[in-house]
Amino acid sequence: MSRRLARTAAVATLLLLTGCASADPVSTLDDAPAEAIDPTGQVTILTTMLTELYAHGLDAGSTPTSIISDGATVAVAVNELTSALDLGEGARDFAAATAFELSVAADEAVDEVDVATSGAEIVGSHDGQPVATVRVVLSASRTSGPTTEATVTYALLLDGDRLADVETWAPGLDSGVGLSSPTGAAQRFLDLVQAGDLEAARFFSDDVNTDAQLQVLATATDDDTRLVELPQAQLGSAHVVYALDPQGSVLGRFEVLLGSQTRVVYSPTA
Repeated sequence: MSRRLARTAAVATLLLLTGCASADPVSTLDDAPAEAIDPTGQVTILTTMLTELYAHGLDAGSTPTSIISDGATVAVAVNELTSALDLGEGARDFAAATAFELSVAADEAVDEVDVATSGAEIVGSHDGQPVATVRVVLSASRTSGPTTEATVTYALLLDGDRLADVETWAPGLDSGVGLSSPTGAAQRFLDLVQAGDLEAARFFSDDVNTDAQLQVLATATDDDTRLVELPQAQLGSAHVVYALDPQGSVLGRFEVLLGSQTRVVYSPTA
């Protein structure tokens, strides 16, 4: 098949897989539980988790960790946090993705990190679990140079006293459907790869990914693969999504550029 015909077929396949490309990228929440719920405990868990991850991942000497051990790998750090904080599977996956992101973007000049939260409130429920939102300011002080800050609003899914999951707040939860959803676009990319349509997947990545990379991804992932977005890593319309296995091990990283022509680029993590 000529390259032109192949790319035409790739576009057609992508359009078919897109399905309802205009699907709502945000899920509507159900009403909040009738009984009063205080999310303070789960906000404290999130604060502790982020502080430990950033202090360890950025090697911030003036912010000692009390849970993550010195020299811990991503897997060890996540296991330590999950055990100490009784994290739900979704929160564990968020911690794993965050830990990996920090491990490849470590800044040796960071001296101290700070995590400040405000405005926590219950905003509804999802699949029977109360949902709280909280504003978080992540600060990194450097030995030389200015302090940098990132402000993120997270959605926390609560399971009794546990932090069940940490998700992006759009406002609303990511639906995971369609190409206007970061995880929905990453899932469509995975669908192409797992179906063996590497030409369409390469087109989706704007020819950044190679067949060899995509074959690695196809081997590493399956129907049980989970997708997690890291809202703190978002830059404009570029979103960062991680693929993980059911045990919380990182399988791959995706940069999802949303727009009139959504693009997904896979980066191997092994």
